[in-house]
Amino acid sequence: MNKLLSLSLAAAAAASLSSFSQTSLAQAQLSGTPDELREFLHPRPNTVNINGEAELTAYKDVAKISLMVTTEERTLSRAMEVNQALRLELIQDFLAAGIPQADINNSKFSSSPQFGLFGRNPNSFEVSSRMEVEVNSEEHLQLLAAAADEHGEVDFESTEFEHSEEDAFEQQVKETALQDVMAQKAYYESSLGLELKAVNFFYGGIRQMSRAMPRAAIAQEMALDASGGRASSSEAMSAPTVAPTFDEVEYQTNITVVFEIINEN
Repeated sequence: MNKLLSLSLAAAAAASLSSFSQTSLAQAQLSGTPDELREFLHPRPNTVNINGEAELTAYKDVAKISLMVTTEERTLSRAMEVNQALRLELIQDFLAAGIPQADINNSKFSSSPQFGLFGRNPNSFEVSSRMEVEVNSEEHLQLLAAAADEHGEVDFESTEFEHSEEDAFEQQVKETALQDVMAQKAYYESSLGLELKAVNFFYGGIRQMSRAMPRAAIAQEMALDASGGRASSSEAMSAPTVAPTFDEVEYQTNITVVFEIINEN
């Protein structure tokens, strides 16, 4: 009887210990968000972000000018002849002023019959041809504007400015921003007794900020009357063609480099 009692007490004690162990294990749980658990199980090294910025200013040095030459004659062949003769005259003037032949191009030729109020047969033909000219000086830019002023058949359609060294300046501004980062890194290392190792970076891209004055605004400014007041819309429209000028272009970028603190004294 005593032996059975002893076995019963031993079994009860074992069951109690098992229950206590399971309760203890059940209480040993981690809780938190996935990011918090990840940080607890796999702690990240101490890091610091250093941002570098750079700006470079240049001038757009190439202008692509679009001139539209439009002629109207009684016959299509005559309209084409007059159009070609006028374009050849303009080209000779441009060549004489020093514009290279390779920078003068003809494109987008079109023709259309002109009908009167009555009748099915056209009473004239209109021929239009676009000339695209590249220039790299304000003198040549003004020459093309003067051609549009002197010839009623020539319209100064548009101007597109470009910077011929765009790729080189974009590379230079990136290098300058990175040099800014490395200069700050060296300063922090020497001042704080740290050793930093680059482990990642973020590139902000290149931004071009142009300071261009719209051609319409320039023409309006030039159309001021003698009394100092602003001219009417009709006067502004009839004012001589004004060529835009070469403008500044500013290249901007920023680079952020992530450094790991691998040694701290």
